[in-house]
Amino acid sequence: MRSVEKYALLFIQLCFFLVLSACSEPEAPKVKIAINPWPGYEFVYLAQEKGFFKEQKLDIELIELPSLADVQRVFVQGRADGMASTMIETVQATGLTQKSSTIILIPDYSNGGDVIVSSKQVASFSELKGRRIGAEIGSLGMYILAQALDKQGMSLSDVDIINVEQLEAETSLLNGAVDAVVSYPPYSTNILKHDQFHQVFDTSQIPEDIIDVISIRTDVLTTLPDDWLARFHKVWDKALTYSQANQDEAYGIMATREGISKEDFADALTGLQLLDSRESIKAIQADQTAKNVVKVCTTLEHAKTINFDCKKTTPMIKFAQFK
Repeated sequence: MRSVEKYALLFIQLCFFLVLSACSEPEAPKVKIAINPWPGYEFVYLAQEKGFFKEQKLDIELIELPSLADVQRVFVQGRADGMASTMIETVQATGLTQKSSTIILIPDYSNGGDVIVSSKQVASFSELKGRRIGAEIGSLGMYILAQALDKQGMSLSDVDIINVEQLEAETSLLNGAVDAVVSYPPYSTNILKHDQFHQVFDTSQIPEDIIDVISIRTDVLTTLPDDWLARFHKVWDKALTYSQANQDEAYGIMATREGISKEDFADALTGLQLLDSRESIKAIQADQTAKNVVKVCTTLEHAKTINFDCKKTTPMIKFAQFK
């Protein structure tokens, strides 16, 4: 009789365990996201460092890379499931792979953060006509340069474009290999510490045109749990809230990864318009964002920096659906 009671007790305990297991939140599959130094993306890194992804049972692996061009390369090569980038890299990567990507978060708009820096011997941007300008040709740099030139009634054919990635930007200016570069923090922060350089253009002159996004390959996103996006957004909001309540610590973590001081990091954030998850969802659903995809692709197409068809590519960029 005692053995029956013993097995009955074990059966009850097993049933209780199974009920608890069914009610608990399942561990989501691993998602690899490529990321480079940029103040708006650092809150994802902060979330990783503080364990916010683990709290939401999200298995996120950040692949840390030095530049947007590197992020795009790794994503195109299939070594990452998603990437933190500008809309430009999302359009480029989708065109190159001809595989659909879904935008799941808009962390920020660049509102002065991305800049064109030149020698002070060049008084204004208009004086760069016929000069050598460094930019990441397959990335954000070309789009910003094309937009800046357009505002001055010029085109890419009016300047000598040299492929310069962010790690080489400061050296290229210092040794005179280029007269100006398209850059962004933390790289532009270090360049502008040299007295001989100054800023001749920034993205506040093209407001809400440079959109930063986190995108995931659509085929990967469809395999994730239904509440994966909601949990990811909770993490994003917690990172923003934590940084506000614990600014000294949070800025210290993020600035260290960027290789700049907390003060420089705080200053770099002034060139961004950060969005919380509610604002991000609204932006993702806005017609203006869909129009930006088309504008980015057609601008690159007109500049002859891409070799794919925008009419086929832009519909492949999807926007996450939220309940």
